[in-house]
Amino acid sequence: MAQLLEQQGVIITGGTRGIGKAIAEALLAEGARVLITGRSQESVDEALSAVNHPALFGMPADVASEDDTIAVFARALELFGKVDAVVNNAGIARAGAIQNLRLKDFQMVMDTNLNGAFLYSREAFRVMKDTGGGRILNIGSISAETPRFGSVPYTTSKFGLQGMTRALAIEGREVGIMVSCLHPGNVHTDIWDKAPKAVVDEPKMAVADIARVAVLMLSMPKNATIIDATVLDPRQPFLGRG
Repeated sequence: MAQLLEQQGVIITGGTRGIGKAIAEALLAEGARVLITGRSQESVDEALSAVNHPALFGMPADVASEDDTIAVFARALELFGKVDAVVNNAGIARAGAIQNLRLKDFQMVMDTNLNGAFLYSREAFRVMKDTGGGRILNIGSISAETPRFGSVPYTTSKFGLQGMTRALAIEGREVGIMVSCLHPGNVHTDIWDKAPKAVVDEPKMAVADIARVAVLMLSMPKNATIIDATVLDPRQPFLGRG
């Protein structure tokens, strides 16, 4: 049986754990070759060892660094000969009421969640436009539309990412580059370790559930695309949540 993403070359930022790692595993199962990035060589090595797949590769990179971004794409081209898809997954959060937040906290979230997605998308366009196009999948959040109290940096970054997705989708039309945004609800990851108990107790999906949707969005035929997808546990508070 043919695999959905056979021999496709994919870059995933923040692919060493959580949603990124789950997406990597799901793409590998569909025949893709995957290059993941992480904050440190140690985190990359741990992920490579845990997944243990011959088509999975990794390297440490700062998503907010132009030089690192260029190096990641150069490595992907060396490994795969092309880049068929990029998953902008790397993300962080800094919580707190705005009067208690430092500017550097806000900037740190923007650097990772928004500037990183910009850099990887820009490099993807530079590479893909001459090789028949490709796909960019941004991992957003339902926080872009239904924020929680104390989430100004994170919500702002995800709202910006949603806007970036739509603007990039317009630019990609003429060069065969399709850009989408996947907005997860609550997902079982280590981000909940520091969350308030009321939030921790909310229903959550498994990371594999989000990964399945990512595979769908990345494997659509070239004459179809999913611009936005919101996926959450049906029991989770969404509209009107506190």
